[in-house]
Amino acid sequence: MERLKSNSDFGKVYKKGRYTADALVVVHYLPNDLQYSRIGFSVSKKVGNSVTRNLVKRRLREILRQLYPRIYSGYDIVISARMGAEKASYASLTKSTRQALLRSSLFKKEDRGKKRGN
Repeated sequence: MERLKSNSDFGKVYKKGRYTADALVVVHYLPNDLQYSRIGFSVSKKVGNSVTRNLVKRRLREILRQLYPRIYSGYDIVISARMGAEKASYASLTKSTRQALLRSSLFKKEDRGKKRGN
């Protein structure tokens, strides 16, 4: 998973990109001219102190590491945590992130024709 790190890249995604939101996260995205997607994380001081913010970022990084194979290539994506993400369980943070990615059309939908348990 490639990371989005520079301030100018974050600013470009915020300024020129689109976004979708869910209860716990906001997903900003912008097409890039690369063969892969880059992902960055943003957690405001409103979420909590540095220990809390870093915990939320670690959780989001792990969630996106697992979801990354199902994200379309060619996008710069910034995942921003909303207030309340620090109190949320890992499962609810995962669900919220997945929903926001689905709304943004960045997430490949599951094969609905497959039977469960096979």
